Amino acid sequence: MEMNQQQTNTIISKKKTTKTTKKRKINAINAKTSNNNNNLNADTDIDAAAYDVEEEEEEEEEEEEDEDNLYGILNTRNIKQVQFGLDKRFPTWYGSNVYFNPDTLTLGINNNHNNHASQHIAISGTSPSRKTVPSHSLPTRDTKTVTFASISKQARNKRKQQRKLVTNSGYWLDTLYICEYCFKYTSDSDSLALHTLKCRYKNSPPGRIKYKSTKYTIRRVKGYKHKLFCQCLCLFTKLFLDNKSMYFKVDHYDFYILYETGTSTPNPMGFFSKDLISYNRNNLACILVFPPYQRRKLGSLLIEFSYKLSKFDNITSGPELPLSPFGLIGYLKYWSQIICWELIEGQLANFDGVTLENISTVTGLRINDIIMTLKHLGCIGENNQIILNVLRTWLKAHEISFMIEDEYLLLDD
Repeated sequence: MEMNQQQTNTIISKKKTTKTTKKRKINAINAKTSNNNNNLNADTDIDAAAYDVEEEEEEEEEEEEDEDNLYGILNTRNIKQVQFGLDKRFPTWYGSNVYFNPDTLTLGINNNHNNHASQHIAISGTSPSRKTVPSHSLPTRDTKTVTFASISKQARNKRKQQRKLVTNSGYWLDTLYICEYCFKYTSDSDSLALHTLKCRYKNSPPGRIKYKSTKYTIRRVKGYKHKLFCQCLCLFTKLFLDNKSMYFKVDHYDFYILYETGTSTPNPMGFFSKDLISYNRNNLACILVFPPYQRRKLGSLLIEFSYKLSKFDNITSGPELPLSPFGLIGYLKYWSQIICWELIEGQLANFDGVTLENISTVTGLRINDIIMTLKHLGCIGENNQIILNVLRTWLKAHEISFMIEDEYLLLDD
């Protein structure tokens, strides 16, 4: 990927700033050497200052090394496969470091600075965590500082060795075992089997039913009420979405989980999330149909339901942008279907002329999404007129199947 001149200048500027800072610190050390010849503590101060420079250099190296690992993003898959429940196993699509302790790359989440206690969760209820030194017990600038620096340096070296050992071996983990009811996880198959017997969501899923037909049930799960469930769901999702970056701050999100109606043990098949404080009033933030349940048009069902929510709230809405390549394909399919239907067979069929506002009002789609879809269909003629014959041809070539039945909507709280 090529960088533009502005990006290049920014990188150069950052490097120059770093070098300048180091040079100033080295000059400060030299100044202390000349000014403290008669000071008994001079050696201690110089050693501490020298350590500061060395520590900063090593920390900058680690920051550069981990730059691509922000928000769990990895360039390669680091978990080979997932066992979802007791009988479903499939490969991951993308890598994620969020499941792992950053020091050892062993299973266990660690994020002390955000104080999310519920992040330290596996099926057993515990996972490795980093021990930190309380601020009141940090040593002062004397000979103890040098000792502390030495320990810190050893810890960093150990971390690098452990990371190198794991990454050189290929996958960080062969199989991640995930409960298909609550999304808690473990690296041990026996632990998953024992947990499944007593999982609280096996027979009683969380949330409130918002849609229940003879085939499908959709439950709304509020992030602030079921935080751990939603956090674990987000972690699982990252293994199959390359642009997923929200894991733990779920308080202002609703999650709509899709189940099959009538099963003795309801299994989640997919979901979408909705940001409740979205500036653009988006009706969908993230969507995923889980691998065992794909190719059943469940993505279209969830998209359609998201627009039913918007219509119930009397708003014109759409998904959070930008869409992923697969997300765009799914939305263009739904947008094409509903626009063609309304113009040829639906509420707009008998209109002598329609505006973009008319289409938006009937379909609930944003005008920009309508324009994108009409261009995708290739039905815009001279003077920006819609060529209806193109839409009729599209309808004949594609099976129209709206999956949400209004009589089964349960949107009143």
